[in-house]
Amino acid sequence: MSESKFSVDQQRRMLIKGLGATTLASTLMPTSIFAAGRGPTAVIVGAGIAGLSAAWELRKAGFQVSIFEKENFPGGRMVELTTGPLHGATHAEGVFNANREMFALGAELGIESQVRGEAYNQVWSPESGLGLDNGHGIYDPGGMSDFNIEVTRKIPGMSPETSNKLFLLQADMDEINATVDPCLLETGIAYDNESVGDYYERALGKASGKEIVNYKIDTACAGWGWDPYSTSKIALLSWLSSKEKFVYPRGGIATLPEKLSSVLPVQTGTTVRYITSPDSNGRRTIHYLAPNLERRSVTPDVVVCAVEGKYLASMVQGLTPKQEALSNNCFFTKQPVVYWILDEKHGPEELIMGAYTSGHPDPMKARTYHWVAMPGVPELNQPPYVRYSLSRKHTPEWQNSDMAIEDYCWPMIKQLYPQLEKSHIVDIVDHSSDSLIHMPVGYINQMGEVLREQRKGKKSLYLAGEYVSGAHTGAACASGRSVAREIIGHWI
Repeated sequence: MSESKFSVDQQRRMLIKGLGATTLASTLMPTSIFAAGRGPTAVIVGAGIAGLSAAWELRKAGFQVSIFEKENFPGGRMVELTTGPLHGATHAEGVFNANREMFALGAELGIESQVRGEAYNQVWSPESGLGLDNGHGIYDPGGMSDFNIEVTRKIPGMSPETSNKLFLLQADMDEINATVDPCLLETGIAYDNESVGDYYERALGKASGKEIVNYKIDTACAGWGWDPYSTSKIALLSWLSSKEKFVYPRGGIATLPEKLSSVLPVQTGTTVRYITSPDSNGRRTIHYLAPNLERRSVTPDVVVCAVEGKYLASMVQGLTPKQEALSNNCFFTKQPVVYWILDEKHGPEELIMGAYTSGHPDPMKARTYHWVAMPGVPELNQPPYVRYSLSRKHTPEWQNSDMAIEDYCWPMIKQLYPQLEKSHIVDIVDHSSDSLIHMPVGYINQMGEVLREQRKGKKSLYLAGEYVSGAHTGAACASGRSVAREIIGHWI
């Protein structure tokens, strides 16, 4: 394998354990991490786009800011890294074109044109065989933010009854588009009352609802590892109702975090051990490991916790009951992806791909979310490869199998792309992701309760990130900026 199966944080903790108590028995060392100044001090935990965006706003307002990041690089999911012989996006690849906060931030930094980009779903070309296959034909499925009724009516195999009912959805989509910000889902609390699947069955009738879920909605959900019958309808309908699309940033997905981290004080390789309850002055102390594994602590005026919500309860002492309940309800799905890197002689001459609905009549294709055989691109130092992504419905089977992803998926890719031989493979990269937040029915109401509580007055701890905004990078950016404005209002 080209990458360690342990995260940077896990490797650091194993090293600590191996060094023994004697080496790390040094006392906690309070240290000044702030430049001299008169503004309030703030530590942002997490240098993803939420943390970086919050830090930018706070520093503009005169706060003395420092950012702690456990990984050896900033950017969170908006990064481009070298993994084995591959270089590129490791999580997010596109941004939602309704990201007003993200594009405004790009404009402030002078890089808006690089943050904006081209339509995310231009790769689909059904006439060339590049599209979604439901067993009745190959078609352009659109994107997460694209529910064009006229286009959807033309999906192969769609029954006339379902096709004629789709216009019943337009009024709901118009209302949601007018009232809900897909980057701040707290604005959609009123719609957090049923699942996506249940909504379509109620709006279109059971048979037609199931048909549209199978041909359109399940595929949109699958990229996030979501089950349509447990996911809150507004988590998806906020995108589908929008007139905007997902786009590939012209400068690459890492453009914005790279620019922010170049002008902000980010301390990478810094692992927060725990954050205390407020002291008698209302401030919290952060106990952390510096990059040299030295134990240190700092007590700022404000802590912004911009980590993934699932870590909150174990990291922060003295959470409110609502904050703790939200953290314990943060569930992150897994998207299994594996790359087989090929030698130059055995790469395909042109792009070949397949994408299938989970209800495809061919069981092998129903197990496959997406696969692609890609020629090498010498000018970009990109080798030829075959990429395979397992379907959402079959992910639990793999997770319970104790098999490496490449071994589990080998029988499927061999049937789909029989030209692939083990003798052609020069490397294997496990590109699976386990950081895709799920928003079940009721979660957004719970999120709203936490945010309303957070707005009530000056505090020492604030939360920011996708888990309190929406499941995409634009929402994380909007969360960071909006939370920072709340802090400024409370403290300045």
